[in-house]
Amino acid sequence: MSEITIRILGSESEAELIEFNKLCFPTDFWKEEDWRELLSDPRAVYYALLDGEELVGNVFIYNWQGEYDYVKIMNLSVRPDHRGSGLAHKLLEHVTAEMNKLGMKRFCGETRETNFAMQKVFEDCGYRLNRIEEGYFGEPPESAYKYVLELV
Repeated sequence: MSEITIRILGSESEAELIEFNKLCFPTDFWKEEDWRELLSDPRAVYYALLDGEELVGNVFIYNWQGEYDYVKIMNLSVRPDHRGSGLAHKLLEHVTAEMNKLGMKRFCGETRETNFAMQKVFEDCGYRLNRIEEGYFGEPPESAYKYVLELV
């Protein structure tokens, strides 16, 4: 790995972000129209983790500041060949620090019941399991483990 950086990307990178999503989630990726809509929303922020110029990870959030006052972790992924190296933790910690600077204290996210790696990332980063929602995911159908982080 060369130098790892985190940078915000927007709709100008839509095609690359969609392809990256398909690489990381081959059976459960988002539709192009969903990406288009979210990338044009000023509350949605896409943090790209770059190894040099190569996209190796991302965390996509929705900032509900002023309305519901929490940050929703919409998508967090790392390239399959870079997993297990702490990059997901780095992304989640970066988002927490950046949003905390804006006064955000509550963070929410979910993962599939079988995604033990993401459950561990949430727990390692201080999130607690809040509830299990049956049948939340499709392709394949699965329950969601809903996590919450509350900063003091």
